[in-house]
Amino acid sequence: MRNTFAEGSGMKTNEFIGFIIFWLISLPIFFLKPEQYRTPAIFSSIIVAAAAFTIFIWALVKQGNAGPLWNNPEEVYGIGRLSGAQLSWAMMRMITSGIGGWAGGVLYQSDFTRYSEKPGDQIWGQIFVIPACQFGSNILGIITTSCARGFYPDEKLLWKLYDLLEAIQSHGGKGARAAVFFAAFAFFLSQICVNVVACGVVGGMDLAALLPRYIDIRRGSFIVAVIGICINPWRILNTANSFISAISGYAVFLGPLTGIMIVDYHILRQRKLKLSHLFIPSPSSDYWFWHGLNWRAPVAWILGVWPSMPGFCKSVTPKSILVNITWIRVYYMSWLLGFFISGSVWLILNTLWPAPGIGDTDSDVCVAREVRDIEDGE
Repeated sequence: MRNTFAEGSGMKTNEFIGFIIFWLISLPIFFLKPEQYRTPAIFSSIIVAAAAFTIFIWALVKQGNAGPLWNNPEEVYGIGRLSGAQLSWAMMRMITSGIGGWAGGVLYQSDFTRYSEKPGDQIWGQIFVIPACQFGSNILGIITTSCARGFYPDEKLLWKLYDLLEAIQSHGGKGARAAVFFAAFAFFLSQICVNVVACGVVGGMDLAALLPRYIDIRRGSFIVAVIGICINPWRILNTANSFISAISGYAVFLGPLTGIMIVDYHILRQRKLKLSHLFIPSPSSDYWFWHGLNWRAPVAWILGVWPSMPGFCKSVTPKSILVNITWIRVYYMSWLLGFFISGSVWLILNTLWPAPGIGDTDSDVCVAREVRDIEDGE
């Protein structure tokens, strides 16, 4: 297909058409209820795992070894061997990037764990399945890309799956087109499931919580779908280094939020909440604060975000922004640093200026009311 987009647009015509088709196919699935996604999610997980291992084994057999990127990455990238502080900070950056990819899932996991049949059902998945999938997919991707570098030396590093499949179709013989179709279809189903659940449904839940009178989960999902087209960062997503920077950016903004939530629920409130007050949209609720806003939260969040902002801006736009190496290294620690800074500030603010209802539960209120009634009766 002839490309009609400008060279600097960050996408091609066929990519944009594919995106729109994918977007249109996702829309009808929003009509399903969240609890109905379980079976399709299990099915897509099975077939995409089979496709991933098939591609991995094929690449390993075709190359005969783990490939030049795995055996000698310095030669492939044209850089010297990292050691000492350089190696440590590179590892720190990759750890933060890995956390950033799951930072959203850490925050919105309760949107789905609430569908568990009993408390604790989600623990095994969080402890074993998520780390195994994260580690396994990274290893498969690195080795497959390394092998592809070996038998497709004239191609760029094929980090993106659709680039690899396109190269297989271009260089393959008979049956390559059919193999690429079935592999792409498996990943297509997986991405549909991830897109609908992790983007549409989660975003719909957030919007429904903000405006429950006007928006339900389904309407919120459609709103998110429309907004997604407007804010899709084409140029960032189509560049490998920029994509890593964007993923790390999640850690910059979501690490502080996670710190606030963890400290508030587990340390400050000792896992005690007035559940009835969560559903009272008026000043009579302990969680209403000032017009529904707890001023401590934006203060703690901003203090956790700002140290990483210079390095983040440099990472996303490296040619136009210059900062000291110290700020870049602070950015490499963004999730952990933001988590602890915002969590600590949140604890200090609530200690100096306690919020109402900390540590109280509905049962405490009922007991206090019964005692008062008894005393009044006496």
